[in-house]
Amino acid sequence: MTSPAVSRYATLWLLVAQMMVALPVIEVLPVSVMPLLVLTLIWRALIWFGRGVWPSDLLRRLLVTLALVLIVSSFGLQFSLELAITFLVTGYALKMLEMKTRRDALVIAYIGFFVIGAGVLYSQSLLQGLYLLLCIAILVAAIHAMYSPVDESSIKGSLRFSGSILLQTIPLTLALFIFVPRLGPLWAVPWPESDAKTGLSEKMQPGDVARLSQSYELAFRAQFKGAVPPSRERYWRTLILDQYDGNQWWQSDLLQLLNQFPGEIDHERNWQSRSPVSDGWWQIEPGSYEYEVLLEPSGRQWLPVLGPAASAAVEESTVLRTLRLEADKPANERRLYKPASETVINNSISMPSWLSALNTALPAGVNMQARSLAYQLFTEVGQDPLSLGRRILEYFNQEPFYYTLSPPLMGENEVDDFLFTYRRGFCEHYASSFVFLMRSVGIPARIVTGYLGGEYLPEEKVVRVLQRDAHAWAEIWVEGQGWVRFDPTVAVAPERIDLGLDEMIEQGGLLQGPIPLAYRFSQSGFLKSFRQGWERLEYRWQKSVVQYQQEKQQSFMKQLFGTSSYYWQQVGVLGVLLALFSALFGLLTFYQKPRKNLHQKAWCQLERKLASKGFKRQAGEGPKDFARRVQVEDPILGAKAISVVDLYIQSVYSDNQSLDATIFDNLIKMIKQL
Repeated sequence: MTSPAVSRYATLWLLVAQMMVALPVIEVLPVSVMPLLVLTLIWRALIWFGRGVWPSDLLRRLLVTLALVLIVSSFGLQFSLELAITFLVTGYALKMLEMKTRRDALVIAYIGFFVIGAGVLYSQSLLQGLYLLLCIAILVAAIHAMYSPVDESSIKGSLRFSGSILLQTIPLTLALFIFVPRLGPLWAVPWPESDAKTGLSEKMQPGDVARLSQSYELAFRAQFKGAVPPSRERYWRTLILDQYDGNQWWQSDLLQLLNQFPGEIDHERNWQSRSPVSDGWWQIEPGSYEYEVLLEPSGRQWLPVLGPAASAAVEESTVLRTLRLEADKPANERRLYKPASETVINNSISMPSWLSALNTALPAGVNMQARSLAYQLFTEVGQDPLSLGRRILEYFNQEPFYYTLSPPLMGENEVDDFLFTYRRGFCEHYASSFVFLMRSVGIPARIVTGYLGGEYLPEEKVVRVLQRDAHAWAEIWVEGQGWVRFDPTVAVAPERIDLGLDEMIEQGGLLQGPIPLAYRFSQSGFLKSFRQGWERLEYRWQKSVVQYQQEKQQSFMKQLFGTSSYYWQQVGVLGVLLALFSALFGLLTFYQKPRKNLHQKAWCQLERKLASKGFKRQAGEGPKDFARRVQVEDPILGAKAISVVDLYIQSVYSDNQSLDATIFDNLIKMIKQL
């Protein structure tokens, strides 16, 4: 049996759905495929307007071949998530060029649901969820339009049907979401290494953090339980850069250290550990702040923590001797973790010789003016590292140094150029110069990169940290105290520490061009309140819905049933709920009255008119016979009834596929005039 043709109305819904569902994944599609996708959309739209022709079988085969060539040339033969999604979206678009029947239209609608699922892989934000829900509504409306009579096709009717379907699914969706056991993925597609998101890098050149400060992309959120540290104390530690080649800084790893200091590092435990470390590293005590971090996908392994990381309390993570925390796997999806509420109270244990050599090493023959300055300042204050650190900060404060988001390009001796020529830079310029000066006189020093401050939302006790909050500071080793933080930015731009970057820009405390209009607009009273309100909703969505994984579900079930053996209770509750939903659906289906089309409604109106005049249609009596019987008993009314019935039959059994509005309007007028 041949499948019925798909109506123009349903085709329009599918064209709209095709554009909408592809938008969430458009960023991962290769540029070479985009012209083909646009061509297919325009071509199908021209056919819909009656100005295009259907492609032949040969032409469709050529388009498929071209699509395969473009995709393979973009991704190669190595399988990846982006490759699979590109195949799916391209096939979705090409299928539209052969859609003539309802069966083809259904296939396209079902493919659209899969494309919507692909969009969830790249973003689980609240806004993305609402948008994808709208896409689902459009596809359901398209399916409704495929099966709707031609005379009942309307945007309002399809949207009403789609909305009612989605509302009916909400209770069942919530029940399944809460009670169905949360299992780990049965399969996984590896994310390519090139997909590391915007953020701090394990290597730093002067200017890198300044460029990152232009980004409003979210880095992570932290929610506090109890006291919340003030902005100037919120140093979010991420990376430790202790290697320097005269051009860039980077952090050491264990393999590199084993090669760099053969025989001096006896065991992996000298550098990293999974358990709290007190022997040979430091001692710890309970910290002042208790918090948890919701980290955005970054493609990186480092985990931001507030201050030095004292122990690896986070699951599947390692604490390093540099007082930072690192996950076992890159963060390719959002991760919720709770660092230990601990702080280092004594890391004054003598530094091993290899660690001292690592943190005092400098390349030979570079930045000679800076070395001379370091010896000069060292001579002034003596051998105390703390005194020298404070003296360098005084130097930055007293000399004409400026804090800017647009630092000049430095030469090969970038520290010399910064200290004696340009004297304009961002936080990494000051931290790099500070560490270089300290190392020049043999004092162990290193750069710490991470984030400073963050926007505080008091209603949720949440600190929202953006990439633009990226910051760099320094640490020096002091015998008897351990690593001590020095932030050279305090000496040059203390408002960066106290107020944050945005407030500093607003008050004109940063050298840069004109403040962007978009930034000024975003800081206006109403818009700022709306943005913060939306951020609170987004955080609740991420924490309560997106992060409702196996561990959280188990905790909820234990609270609900009061026992750790809750699986049978969980299955029982789920079974009862499914039975209730099935029974309710059956009752609604059984008692639901069939909907009448326009002609049926018109006929019912005619019957009510004649019944009010004493004429009721008998069982099995056809329209024509009914009108003739009325004419026998009332010739004047009967003549009018016969005219109405004739027009009714003409409208119902017309050869036109669409409703003839003129005939139907005349029919309604005649019925009203009876």
